[in-house]
Amino acid sequence: MHDMAELTPEILTHEQAHRQLRDAFRAAALATPELDARVLLAAATRFDDTQLALQAETPIDAAAYARLLTWQAQRIQGAPVSRLIGQRGFYGRTFKINRHVLDPRPDSELLVETVLAARAASQSPQRVLDLGTGSGCLIISLLAEAGLWSGVGLDASRQALAMARANAHRLGVRDRLHLRHSHWFDAVTKSDGLFDVIISNPPYIRRGDIAALDIEVRTHDPLIALDGGVDGLRDYRLITQAAAAYLQAGGGLYFEIGHDHADAVGTMMQKAGFVGLQVRQDLAGRDRLVSGQKKV
Repeated sequence: MHDMAELTPEILTHEQAHRQLRDAFRAAALATPELDARVLLAAATRFDDTQLALQAETPIDAAAYARLLTWQAQRIQGAPVSRLIGQRGFYGRTFKINRHVLDPRPDSELLVETVLAARAASQSPQRVLDLGTGSGCLIISLLAEAGLWSGVGLDASRQALAMARANAHRLGVRDRLHLRHSHWFDAVTKSDGLFDVIISNPPYIRRGDIAALDIEVRTHDPLIALDGGVDGLRDYRLITQAAAAYLQAGGGLYFEIGHDHADAVGTMMQKAGFVGLQVRQDLAGRDRLVSGQKKV
């Protein structure tokens, strides 16, 4: 079998490029070699699946071939496909990402789903506060699904806010979303009033566990979005202690959590006066979300 680098663009068709990339990923024992190869080929050529099928036997463009060679090496070294192509699908939409934001995970869609279901019966448009907005995937998804909702997204990283702003523009919610540089609640003002919903996916990895994370996470997600302190609960404490002051009576606080943090976060919320606590599991059956309401 030829190495991909031995095949020149003049004799390499799109289908051959796909097969060679797939086989290189299989040899590297990647989990999804076929899918990874297909997604990277589409991104490198800027063809969709239909176009790739029609162009299967035509020679690949030299520039696209060069991108594939670079991406092949980076993917084998642990770079996620989403980082290579600069975007990730989330809740039916495509979000642009960069090295300053957490790569959106399918598990986080549970938070969006839960908030939409819980607040569906409300007679008034909901106002949402997103703490640590990153790419904006959570609050933008909520606002895109619920056309009358509005919100504020806060992040300690100006580079993350720039990414969230770009995504909000692309996905048509920029006029309903205010984005601010802030350490948790610091930039929330009296003029904002009270919110109906507070959401957050704070850093929750125990500092001592970061070195053991998958290479795709530990070397490509920003450390600020991973490091939750010694016990992984540092930011839950800060948020939970302050959250009720920013919520309407009956308003909801929704946290994504680490799989073994449900009891600890639930106890914090109870001590802070939240009621109706619920824990939900992700598709793998692990605890992934804790929510509660401010007393009426």
